[in-house]
Amino acid sequence: MTIGFYISGEFENIMITRIMTVNASLLVFSLFVVFDVSYQGEANAVSSTVGTGGNGTDWDKYTPQNVTINAGESVTWNNPMQVAEPHTVTFVKDKEMIPPLFAPFSVPNNTEFTSAVPAPNVEPSIIPDNSNPNNKLVIVDNLRASAPVAVDSSRTNVTHLPPNSNYTFTGNESYVNSGWIWPMGQVPPGAPPITSFTVTFENPGTFHYMCVIHPWMSGTVTVT
Repeated sequence: MTIGFYISGEFENIMITRIMTVNASLLVFSLFVVFDVSYQGEANAVSSTVGTGGNGTDWDKYTPQNVTINAGESVTWNNPMQVAEPHTVTFVKDKEMIPPLFAPFSVPNNTEFTSAVPAPNVEPSIIPDNSNPNNKLVIVDNLRASAPVAVDSSRTNVTHLPPNSNYTFTGNESYVNSGWIWPMGQVPPGAPPITSFTVTFENPGTFHYMCVIHPWMSGTVTVT
């Protein structure tokens, strides 16, 4: 399976540049909204642990990459890196659900934006909306890529999960994301303190996952 960011039109170069140069501390500021959501429920006892990233040549790999467990058992992912490099654990049913890290939203031209961080040198990314001269486009962090979230098979029902979620996975979901998992003790100031993600697998099958920040990272969980 080929994995990449599906961004079309004139925004492609802009968005890829932003992805490569983003300051993580400012980007994750918008994730405060996840603190007020309800918990999915406690997972069963953890049967396996997987490292998201590592050190040296293993910084962009899941270790182990392939895990086999029994139905009803769980896997926990953590980030053992020595630097503040985040990764995600993201189950995607098809490539249309792979989220860009940034997305343009159309707002009226008279919309004003006020910085919520105490920094004098910040400015939103705004470009013209060629489809509507009365609007402009503001490019913002895509919460679906950076926060813990589950989307059902219909793609319409969205459940926002808490940091360090214990999620029960049926295998029918169109999208499940851990949020940005940071190494323990290296969560940037102001970011949700996500350092692990636990999934209990209810049903047999082979389930593929990836990192939306580093989309060449992939792994599988085989449930017997």
